[in-house]
Amino acid sequence: MRPIDSSKLAKDWAVYPKFRHNLWTTYDDQPDVTYLVVSHSKFEIPKSEADTFLRFRGHCTGHHTIPEIARKSEVAEETTRAIVASLIDAQVSRPAYRPLSTMTAEEIRSVLFAACRIWGEQLSETYIAADIKAGKLSADVMRGWLLETYHYIRNFPDAVAEAAAHATGELRDVLTEYARQERGHETFILKCLKNMGFKAEEVEDSIPLVSTRLVDMLMRELFRAAPAAALLVAAVVEAQDLQVEDATAFREAIQAHYGVPADALLPLQEHMLIDAELGHGQLMTKHAHLIDFKDETLVHNVVNRMHDIKHAFDLQSLEISSYYAHPGNYVPRQFVDFFAV
Repeated sequence: MRPIDSSKLAKDWAVYPKFRHNLWTTYDDQPDVTYLVVSHSKFEIPKSEADTFLRFRGHCTGHHTIPEIARKSEVAEETTRAIVASLIDAQVSRPAYRPLSTMTAEEIRSVLFAACRIWGEQLSETYIAADIKAGKLSADVMRGWLLETYHYIRNFPDAVAEAAAHATGELRDVLTEYARQERGHETFILKCLKNMGFKAEEVEDSIPLVSTRLVDMLMRELFRAAPAAALLVAAVVEAQDLQVEDATAFREAIQAHYGVPADALLPLQEHMLIDAELGHGQLMTKHAHLIDFKDETLVHNVVNRMHDIKHAFDLQSLEISSYYAHPGNYVPRQFVDFFAV
């Protein structure tokens, strides 16, 4: 666990600009507007201004003054200073440091829950499934996404069970039940893959992409250090509460775009609805009282590692697109044993 030097959290952020976690998104149907999302609010920014900020945002690490940032990014110092000032006014700048020992458990949870909300929303917009639903990727990549989904769903209960093994009391009971309810759900995806022509044995004997393994390893690392973080991660990664028509629309969109056999993806739809019915996306709020971190260093590391998990899913999207679109790659991905060499 990385130690935290509180003196580095107590800088004057107006002198050494550094900001809250900020997400900038421009949508195809609104090309002149960029949306800025932070933990406490959402702002509409003219795209030209957003683009200017993004030219120098990468230098706003808390180690550079405004003149240094302007010089490094080749943005006029007056412009840099004005944009930084406007973001400070909007409370996008990092707040003044306050020891977590002076905060209530509810105050800490509110920040953690806000992080889960914005990362969950971002993941739903940027994960590869959104582009597949829109028909933007090839049929090979769509099949690859299903294969990686199979592996992810098969491994996830074991990660939650690892959290349970490091928990005690009520939290242990909640996580044990969560793992039990998730176990075996990969069979729904296996049925879809069989309906699309894969043999069960070749899917079961295949191995996940490195990025899919990374998601699993990062979760286990976090859950060992902070078992209650499994409830936070559930809020980010679990399916949202879907209505029947939403799940049906998702399945039908894939069938329409990729020409898969009628009803081949019904098991995927069934799985989406079961996840929603189980309410795993609400575990965090339902059991909020169990999320009570006492150690300040642990809280900072939980946030950082959750952020890593979110980016591991981003990396997975890129690797799925790259690997499964590349001619000649084994599909499913093969285990490389001694005799393969």
